[in-house]
Amino acid sequence: MRYFGIVVFLVTVQTSFSQVEGEIPFIRHLINKGYYNEAVYLINQNTFYSKQDQQDSIHYLHGWAHYSLKNLEQSTLSFLKVQKESPFYLKSHFFAGYNQTHLGNYQEAEKIWRQILVQNDPYLSLLNFELSGLEMLQGNWEKAKAQLELVNPENAILNEQVAALGKIYQEHKTHRSKSPVLAGIMSGIIPGSGKIYAGKTGAGIASMIGTVGFGLITWENYHKRGITNAKTIIFGSIFVVTYVSNIYGSVVSVKIIENEYKNAVHNQILFQLHIPLRNFFE
Repeated sequence: MRYFGIVVFLVTVQTSFSQVEGEIPFIRHLINKGYYNEAVYLINQNTFYSKQDQQDSIHYLHGWAHYSLKNLEQSTLSFLKVQKESPFYLKSHFFAGYNQTHLGNYQEAEKIWRQILVQNDPYLSLLNFELSGLEMLQGNWEKAKAQLELVNPENAILNEQVAALGKIYQEHKTHRSKSPVLAGIMSGIIPGSGKIYAGKTGAGIASMIGTVGFGLITWENYHKRGITNAKTIIFGSIFVVTYVSNIYGSVVSVKIIENEYKNAVHNQILFQLHIPLRNFFE
């Protein structure tokens, strides 16, 4: 109901804006108030912006509205239409690159950022910073370090984020990845040890007690009643299932922990790349 009323209002108001110069501030007003869908609707209804500066403004506003709506591909397309003569050029192209980074299109993001026409600080340092984070996301840690060193240390806006990326780099260097194969082998030899290796000490001890317990019961029944005894078969089956599950669980535990670590690092990098863009252009 809210959107229907606003759309009716837009259609009514649109007729009063006979000149483009009046519509652009109105679209900007809609975006500032958070009416992104309405702004996109109004922009899409008009295709007669003749002057380059008007076109650039509309492309920027269109891109920003879609960015706010998380329509990152459409946002990128609009941002990249902004020409270098526009005051919105740098913001549009930096955010276009970030959109592609967030989408995981790293090669496209690098292409966009490296084509930005900037040669001096502070934007050159911003560019090197963003490219450094991009290298980290691709696992090119030494290239990332070299790129980060190109950031001007006197650029106060970037100091905190440079330190943050530097910390992520150092943590990566000291991080020792755990092997799922090794965890499986360990649990095969000593039940539960693979989960302890994965960092799940409580679960590892529980698996060890359970698996060893069923194994001992099976062994006792085998010696007392023979291999064909029902209790031997039942407890033996439980032991086999527990033993195999213990190995499988150890492998999965390590994979989950490593994936959680990688996802956490990935999100930290994306977060740090976003902050300077806001600081520079907001």
